[in-house]
Amino acid sequence: MKNCILISSDNGVMIKTWLNSNESIPSELHFDHIIMINVLNPIIPDQTYCPYNHCEARAPRVKLSNVSFKKIRGTSSAPVAVKLICSSGMPCEKVELMDIDLTYAGK
Repeated sequence: MKNCILISSDNGVMIKTWLNSNESIPSELHFDHIIMINVLNPIIPDQTYCPYNHCEARAPRVKLSNVSFKKIRGTSSAPVAVKLICSSGMPCEKVELMDIDLTYAGK
């Protein structure tokens, strides 16, 4: 994903891996030159995604590897702009954050 503008969205750059997924290793995911304006979750890779808590209780089986977030700037509508949710059993590998400038737009 490159050269995008996101305005007033719930999620900016989100990588979701479901707890019920088959084992896999998505890699070479790159996010570059992105402007975010009033985004709730600007950067959120999540290896434990489970909507509405309807997932089978098991460890994550998807490993994120070689992921980069570069030149991302703008405003977040939440105090926490970057949430890296990686599992201990299948930890994220080679995640790079570079030139990130996100500020909280709230009060």
